[in-house]
Amino acid sequence: MTTMDVTVETDDGDQESFEGARAAIDHARTEASKAIGHVPEIAGEARHRAEQVAEALPGAFDSVRAGAESGVTRLQTMPDSALRLLAAASLGLGAGLRIAGAPRLVTLAGLAPASVLGFAIVSRPHRSHHALHPVAP
Repeated sequence: MTTMDVTVETDDGDQESFEGARAAIDHARTEASKAIGHVPEIAGEARHRAEQVAEALPGAFDSVRAGAESGVTRLQTMPDSALRLLAAASLGLGAGLRIAGAPRLVTLAGLAPASVLGFAIVSRPHRSHHALHPVAP
């Protein structure tokens, strides 16, 4: 490590040494070296945590999927009138929030049940879309 003398000339021509500045710089270098020495340890810990998360994700996704399937199945067993009423209430809530100036995220949260209910209606097994809207002969 190379050290340099830092000097400044004052108005009267004398030179002052900045021993305090040199000490501060040396201290900063020492602390930076210590910090850099901890980087591999921190990186190893981050890698370990990432591996734990990666191992847990498939199970979490399976749980979420199973819960969503269960919820949609329950909704599909409800009568059309109840589903339509709930969807209309959700649309009304979302529209009311938007008109009132609620943030977009809050408005979307108000509209989300309507999309889930619509999906439940449309995805019912053994029903076609014509069954929802019969056509007169």
